[in-house]
Amino acid sequence: MDAEELLKHYNSGERNFRGVELSNANLSNANLSSANLSKADLDEADLSNANLSNVNLSNAILYEANLSGANLSNVNLSNAILCEANLMYANLMYANLSDAGLEEANLSGANLMYANLRSVNLTEANLHGANLMYANLFSVGTRFLSAHTNFSEANLSDANLTGANLSYADLTNADLTNAKLSCAFLCDAKLRGSYLENTELCEANLSWADLEGANLTNADLTYANLAGVNLTRARLDNAKIKGTMLELLSLNNSRLKNIKRDNTITWENLLFRFESEVNIAQVLDARGLLFFPNSIARLTAINGRENQEPDFLICYKTAKGLKWGILEIDGLSHTPERRVKEQEIEKYFEQNGVRVYRFDSQKCYTEPNKVVDEFLELLENQN
Repeated sequence: MDAEELLKHYNSGERNFRGVELSNANLSNANLSSANLSKADLDEADLSNANLSNVNLSNAILYEANLSGANLSNVNLSNAILCEANLMYANLMYANLSDAGLEEANLSGANLMYANLRSVNLTEANLHGANLMYANLFSVGTRFLSAHTNFSEANLSDANLTGANLSYADLTNADLTNAKLSCAFLCDAKLRGSYLENTELCEANLSWADLEGANLTNADLTYANLAGVNLTRARLDNAKIKGTMLELLSLNNSRLKNIKRDNTITWENLLFRFESEVNIAQVLDARGLLFFPNSIARLTAINGRENQEPDFLICYKTAKGLKWGILEIDGLSHTPERRVKEQEIEKYFEQNGVRVYRFDSQKCYTEPNKVVDEFLELLENQN
């Protein structure tokens, strides 16, 4: 059957063309709405601008087919072979592409809103500027590592990408607002300037991803792998970072102070772990003292240069001049083992002329003025 014969049968009311052989056929601008073309061979066929809405193309062969501008809304393309197919600006709203092969396919500008792309192979596919809003890409690419897919400037807002493999994918300036990316693989992904507000990234692998200038406001990064990630100029306001390497950074790091951390307390735009710390900070503030709460110090230790985070680094004007000291608050977490380690750290500070004085957390909470008095007296009498 050739293209002319197919259209003749279609126009006479026939709809079942299952397994038809139409490789290289010219069906551009044709109307085949609601036809059954399952298992059809449309290898290198021209279906540009065709009306294929509600068509069954499951298990069809569309290798290098031209579907640019085609209406494929509600089409069934499950398990179809679309390798190197041209789908530029095609309408694929509500299309079923589950388990389809779209390796090196061109989907730039395509409308994939609400499309089902579950377990689809998008290796090296081009989705530049495509609209994937509300699309289901659950487990996309998990069989195909190093996908190298181009999603630059694509709209993936509200898309379900749970467990998707987007390693090495280009998502530059992509809109991933409200998207579900939990357990997704985004190793070495290009996410510069991307929009990730309210995005679920729990347990996602973002190692060595480029997120420069990305907006991660309210994003959930709980237990995400952020090894080697580039967060230069990224926005992380109210982002959840439990279980990530960002938890190890200073509470009051100027770039990261708006990150949402579990059980933190805010006072005067500063973050604290415990009420006892807040009480000490309020006393120090009331007395007009210069102090740095929960800040990072860079010093030389036994294994070379390293970072340490003292509770309070305080400057006090004594009769002998300005003196610096560290006020540490010991809570329930200060076990004997931890105390031994802290004594080693204290030595490093003291070698640089800054002595550490430790106070019980309960006393800091109930008698902060008395603690500060004792600290300043110790600093005054310090040799």
